Amino acid sequence: MIDEIRSAYEKAYLEHGDSPSGVLWPKARQDIRFDALTRNISSEGDFSLLDFGSGLAHLKEYLDSKYRNVIYSGMEMQDFFLEASKLKYPECKFYNFDSPSELNENFDYIVSSGAFNMLYTDSEREHKEMVFEIITELHARSNIYCSFNFMSENVDFKQEGSYHQDVGEIFSYVSNSLSQR
Repeated sequence: MIDEIRSAYEKAYLEHGDSPSGVLWPKARQDIRFDALTRNISSEGDFSLLDFGSGLAHLKEYLDSKYRNVIYSGMEMQDFFLEASKLKYPECKFYNFDSPSELNENFDYIVSSGAFNMLYTDSEREHKEMVFEIITELHARSNIYCSFNFMSENVDFKQEGSYHQDVGEIFSYVSNSLSQR
């Protein structure tokens, strides 16, 4: 499944370039998602942020328009996204990842927009276990908070290969296993 995901992103990037559609966000609602993920960031002083599943680092541009002192890092599995992002933002750190457990530093904030929307395996159960493990690892690397988005189960259509999270289940997991903040 990972190879299929890589292929879908590569096709979108080659077709649409450095745009929301190039990272499979066709509805051009990135700013709404970015605002929801970052609205509780304090703008006082410098802060570090890891963008997990950073794609083409569109969040960096958004953050720069709202905050002056962002120390942005991106983590991504697509080599072509990493190379494009490094060219755009040579002052930033970008990590290729197999697992967040490979990180050896902490960040004030960790956000992820859309990184869990496609199934990584043929099994939803296995995918969910991987997602919860990744969230746990990322939480351990955040100094202030982690913020993620998911597609909800409460929809009238689910695209094949997509993952829709039960919101109550993820809320329960995070508040009971990680933090109530």
